[in-house]
Amino acid sequence: MEDILPNKTGDRNGLIRYQILADDGHPLRLYSRSPTTTDRSSSAMNNSQKKRSILLLHGRTWSSQPVFDLRTSNNDDKQQSTLQSLAELGFDAYALDLRGFGETPRDEGGYTTPNRCVEDVRCAIDWIARRHDENYDNYGDSDGSSNETLTAAESSIAMSTKPALLGWSQGALVAQMYAQKHGPSTLSDLVLFGTIYDPRVIYPRKPLFDESGRLISGGKDAVKPPAPEVVNTVAASLEDFTLPGTICDEAALEFSSVALAVDTVKAAWDELHEFNVCNPALVHVPTLVIVGAQDPYVQWDAQRELFERLGHDDKSMCVLPACDHAAHILKARKMFIRSVVGFLLRKDGF
Repeated sequence: MEDILPNKTGDRNGLIRYQILADDGHPLRLYSRSPTTTDRSSSAMNNSQKKRSILLLHGRTWSSQPVFDLRTSNNDDKQQSTLQSLAELGFDAYALDLRGFGETPRDEGGYTTPNRCVEDVRCAIDWIARRHDENYDNYGDSDGSSNETLTAAESSIAMSTKPALLGWSQGALVAQMYAQKHGPSTLSDLVLFGTIYDPRVIYPRKPLFDESGRLISGGKDAVKPPAPEVVNTVAASLEDFTLPGTICDEAALEFSSVALAVDTVKAAWDELHEFNVCNPALVHVPTLVIVGAQDPYVQWDAQRELFERLGHDDKSMCVLPACDHAAHILKARKMFIRSVVGFLLRKDGF
C-alpha cells in the first residue's frame, strides 16, 4: 500500500519512515535509524544474543523527530539522536508520532485522547513484534530499508520477541496506561522517563452538554466542537531547557527548527480524565523509572510513590544528576543511554 503520510523534513540523512494502520484504519508514522556500521564488536549485544526492539513515545507537545532524532550533523557525531544511539548499540529502535503530531495527521475528530493513544501504541507494538519475530519474512524488506504498510490484523503479535516501551513526560503516562492494559503479554520491559505521574492530580471530566443542551462529551453520539488549532512558537519549543550550560546553543536551536517544521500546530489533547486510571500497582512489567535530578515538571514524592507501588519486583530507579526534563538530549545524554541500555540488558550483560 502506498505511503500517504507527509514527509515534512526530507531525507534527514537516512531517517527511515514507516506507515502502519491503526485498528480504525488511521495511518500512523513510525521512524527508525540504521547503524552506521555493521561491526557488532562495538554493539551492546554480542552475536549470541537476539537483537532487542524498543518503541519510543514522545510527550505532550513535540513529536518524535525533534524529541528522539535531534542531530546537528549529518553523521550525528555528537550522538544526539536517541534513535541513532540505540541503533549503534544493536537495538531495533522505533519512535511513533501519535495522532496530531509530526507526520501522523489528526483523525476526523481532530483530538488526541489517552485511550486512543494506547490503542495506537498497541498497533505499533504488534507491528514491531511481528516484524522482528524470527519467522518474519512475508512483509516487504526485512532490513527496513523501505516504507511499509501493514494493517493491525496482518501484524498480529508474535511473542517470540517482545519489544520494550519507553515513554517520556506525558508519553510516560500513555506508556503506563498501555502497560496496565496490555503489558505482560506484549512487553519485555517498560521505561518511564520524566513521567508527570502524580496520584494527587485528578484530571476533571468535561461537561456532558453545552449551553444549548447538545451532548458534547461522554459517548459515541457526542458532537465535540472543532478541535482548536493553536500555532506553536519558538519560545514554546525551547521551554524544556531550564539549566544553563546543559545544552549547547546549536542543539537547542536545531531542536526548535525541527520542532516547528513538524509540529506547526499544537496537538489538541482531550479527555485527559482517561489518565486517572494510572495506578502503579497495576503495572506487572519490569520497569525502569528514570528522571533528571532537576526536572521542574516532576514531584519527587510522586516519583518515589510510583516506584514503590509498581506491581512488579523487577524494577529500578535512576536519577540523572545535573539534568532537567529533556535529559536524553542534554550534555549528559550518554548517561541516559547507558542507564536505559543497562536496564534492558540487565540479565544478559554487555
